[in-house]
Amino acid sequence: MVYAVNLTEVIYFGFLAETFFMPKTKAQKVEIVNKMAEKIKKAKVLVFTSFNQRGKKGLNFSEMEKLKKDLKKADAEYVVLKKTLLDLVLQKFSISDEVKAKELNGSVAVLLAYQDLVEPVKVLHKLSKKNEALLLYFGLNIEDPEGVASRPYGAGKKIISKDILIELATLPSKEILIGRVVGVIRYPLSCLVNALQGNIRGLVGVLSQIKR
Repeated sequence: MVYAVNLTEVIYFGFLAETFFMPKTKAQKVEIVNKMAEKIKKAKVLVFTSFNQRGKKGLNFSEMEKLKKDLKKADAEYVVLKKTLLDLVLQKFSISDEVKAKELNGSVAVLLAYQDLVEPVKVLHKLSKKNEALLLYFGLNIEDPEGVASRPYGAGKKIISKDILIELATLPSKEILIGRVVGVIRYPLSCLVNALQGNIRGLVGVLSQIKR
């Protein structure tokens, strides 16, 4: 019997095997931790997720690739990392007491939102409704109003609950919200214009009568 082999799937599972199971040297671990730390320094918000749960079908290669592409368009990034290494990264930011990757279920990945959080969370939430293995745990606000370059590790941190993330994910799009605001603004203005036009017409009528 001959089985069809999907090369991309083989590469994907090879990547997962290398990430989670293959032993790494100390130098490799240091490099991975430092690279992730640099990414976090550029991010405004982190969202901790799981993409694979025991007993459930996790994200396949095509789903993971589409997720990463969609997040890239939203100025965000999805990084898969072993829990022990992720905890080492978090220790650099003095948030390991609040967030411990090893306590999260399943295979963990982190969403890094470099600008707006709403659109990236929408992307995650949409896929999570199709694949129950993708879970949103919580977010972490690490934005520093004084700028990334001068930000000390751990400054301005704030936990964002799963409920808040889902609320953000279900918000109408930015275009719809802008349209609603414009509509609210235009409605009273149109009433004012109509009222003024009516008063002006009335004034013109009165002046015409006086002239006669």
